[in-house]
Amino acid sequence: MRQYKFSAVIVAGGSSQRYGEKNKLTEEFFDKSVLMHSIDAFVGLADEIIVVGDYEINGVKCVKGGDTRFMSVKNGLAAVSADTDIVAVHDGARPFVSRNLVKKLFAYAAENGRSAVPYVKSVDAAWSFSGERKPLYDKGVICVQTPQCFNYKMLVSALNSAKQTDYPDESSLFYEKYGGVEFYQGEITNRKITYCGDCPEYKVGAGFDVHAFGSGDGVILGGVHIPFNKKLAGHSDADVLAHAVCDAVLSASNNKDIGHQFPDTDDAYKGADSLELLRKCVDIAKNSGYEVFNVSAVVICQAPKIAPFIDRMSAKLSDVLGIANSCVNLSATTTEKLGALGNGDGIAVQAQALLKRI
Repeated sequence: MRQYKFSAVIVAGGSSQRYGEKNKLTEEFFDKSVLMHSIDAFVGLADEIIVVGDYEINGVKCVKGGDTRFMSVKNGLAAVSADTDIVAVHDGARPFVSRNLVKKLFAYAAENGRSAVPYVKSVDAAWSFSGERKPLYDKGVICVQTPQCFNYKMLVSALNSAKQTDYPDESSLFYEKYGGVEFYQGEITNRKITYCGDCPEYKVGAGFDVHAFGSGDGVILGGVHIPFNKKLAGHSDADVLAHAVCDAVLSASNNKDIGHQFPDTDDAYKGADSLELLRKCVDIAKNSGYEVFNVSAVVICQAPKIAPFIDRMSAKLSDVLGIANSCVNLSATTTEKLGALGNGDGIAVQAQALLKRI
């Protein structure tokens, strides 16, 4: 079976004008930049990777971009090895492309010897804004994506005989030269980062708190008073559930914990309503550029029975967190009478919070 040589040209020289003041390709989510996510989709699948843009990246050849996409692609193709069979041209701002799709596009272009252009059917009503503005009633409207794979020599030939100096994408250029392209089913998740907010960033935080029982007539959990023959001891109202959620929210937004924010040496917080402390933590997270997306917590104790109060606690917490009630999931368990909690010495809570960048 013939061995093909695959190359990838990743176009990353845009100005990100629609995104805002930042370069969208350097924005980070899930531990790496948008551009690195796009590059990683080709590692091990392409024999060489060329990035078109002003970057220095280990193991990747970088070339200068042009004034237009056409010129940038031209610069990128000029750096491709002459013995390349199939070249993929990919937008650096499409970090969600799967390696599986890349592999299939390379294979399909090699099989037909011409091209492989990924597409998805448009799910929105479309209008033509060219000349007379009118709706497009044809339900066959599609949206093309990248990477677009082509026979390397054919694409270079199309570029050299181009009738203009810019094209919306390489399939348009290829179509002008050869009168058609070969399409391949793309992925709806292969979105392009264009505007601020297109680049998701989720962060998870964990919180844990435990309070011992003291003498009293009930405990407060999630802002709900639960009748009991004891209460929880603490500097504030000892709402161990609210405290654990506070720490989870602070952790996810890269802020110091509740003990730092509201020290028990400060009388300002003596007997404080912990839901108000949680409200402050939500504000701290927002000031750091994050909002709460989801919270999950488990209450651990032998007594009192927590289950009858979970719905009320969820409602109170969701109101303070500013999220739907369905986005707060609470549960309760025991330690089967093992350890201090099993002996009825107190209550512990473990919480997780998922935050999204605003």
